[in-house]
Amino acid sequence: MQQSKLYFFLLMVSALFTMSCNSDDSENLNLAVTIEDQFVNLPSNVSVFFRVEDAAGNGVAGLTENDFVIYENGAIISEFEATRKIQPNEQVFDYHITLMLDLSGSVLGSENLEALKTASKSFIDEVVPSDDKTNAQAIKMDIWWFDGSENIKQLQAVSTSATELKASIDNISPAMSSDNSTNLFGAVIQGIEVATQKLTQTRNLDEIASSAVVIFTDGTDQANRNTKGQALSAVSNADRDLSIYTIGLGGEIDEQVLREIGKTSFVSAANIGELLDSFREIGDLINGRANSYYLLEYCSPKRSGNNQLTIEVNKGALVGKANSLFDASDFNGSCTLE
Repeated sequence: MQQSKLYFFLLMVSALFTMSCNSDDSENLNLAVTIEDQFVNLPSNVSVFFRVEDAAGNGVAGLTENDFVIYENGAIISEFEATRKIQPNEQVFDYHITLMLDLSGSVLGSENLEALKTASKSFIDEVVPSDDKTNAQAIKMDIWWFDGSENIKQLQAVSTSATELKASIDNISPAMSSDNSTNLFGAVIQGIEVATQKLTQTRNLDEIASSAVVIFTDGTDQANRNTKGQALSAVSNADRDLSIYTIGLGGEIDEQVLREIGKTSFVSAANIGELLDSFREIGDLINGRANSYYLLEYCSPKRSGNNQLTIEVNKGALVGKANSLFDASDFNGSCTLE
């Protein structure tokens, strides 16, 4: 698959301009199909990477080839006319999670620490696949922590091993910090920078990637090293493939600020007993998004001109479409799929 993707880049004859599904208003569409990237290359290969979300913006995972219908210029392309395959993300996709934990003295020195460690390990189990899963190498995580200091600190380097990640959580101890201040805004900015660097590194390897930042805190910014405006600017200017989630604990958080920072989703726990459920909720959202990406590859029967490709999803009562254009100039019949 790695060679196949590189082949698409090296032999690409024209980049395709995409558009979201602009279906007739009479159609009852309740799924959003978004084309992320696409390529055509000789002899007649068309490749489209896309994601599927429901009306609430949640990823739709678990779709199979039977849930898709492919059209060219409004006519269904059957499997007899065009060899095709649609693969879920575990075979074509890199998803990176940056987990950021508020480990200021107020957390480390409280009875909440052990519950935070339990919730964090449960979150890791939920989002990082075990070694026996087909997508074991597709989802990876690194862990950082912050207090009132100027810079965030790494607790665990990037890993695909849930065991290794959970061991780093077990190593958290009250001796790590006595700083009761919280550099929340600085952590937001630096966490986005870390996640963006990972995206860039992966793309430089011609891999398709997306990323998420998950920030936990039990308070508000007290360090005053960066402003709220600077943090929100980093959020609004973040890469389109970067999701940001926030988890707040207790009555000292500023829910409005955390909602604005957590542009993808924010959850709160009124007390430590609810924290595990909050982490699980974010884990469910991340799983849905990480597994909602698909790659369509097929051999087009077209041999000339500009043509419209339509990807239609039908899953029970759920329906969605997306359109794009491709140039079939010089296409011929010797196409194969690896």
